[in-house]
Amino acid sequence: MAMSCSTLLFAAEVGESALDLSLPLIVNQAQNAETVSLSDHQGKIIYLDFWASWCPPCLVSMPIMNEMRNRLQSQGLPFEVIAVNVDSDVEDGMDFLLDKPVDFIVLTDPQGETPARYKIKGMPTSFLISAAGVIEMKHEGFKQSDAAMIEKEILRLSELSQ
Repeated sequence: MAMSCSTLLFAAEVGESALDLSLPLIVNQAQNAETVSLSDHQGKIIYLDFWASWCPPCLVSMPIMNEMRNRLQSQGLPFEVIAVNVDSDVEDGMDFLLDKPVDFIVLTDPQGETPARYKIKGMPTSFLISAAGVIEMKHEGFKQSDAAMIEKEILRLSELSQ
């Protein structure tokens, strides 16, 4: 029992190993949804982004991170964006994605268990995770000017993992 309690009290902090998650893809929510785990992408640099449809900064971040992900992957970087939608009504997240489609993995956690385990306080909150699975950066909020700083950190991590 102590193990599950300590897991629930986990606070995602820089320098700690990222807590694994296994959540359904948002687009398959209506069926027996396929789940994706963070550990499925071991060896890649991960930008783990917690977002909601009602979040104005998420409207800004989603297309920027999509473009960055596609560009960096086309350059051969082992990089992936995994977004976790936290809307209690999954349809709200799906509607958002109809207006702002993305190519990266979007998962859903309508019960909010994963954001609670990561101690998320606001939207969006993201974690940059190294190829070794260590949290290298925690970022709360998003404005367009943040993209250059995030990309610089991704490139630094890419150089370190080579």
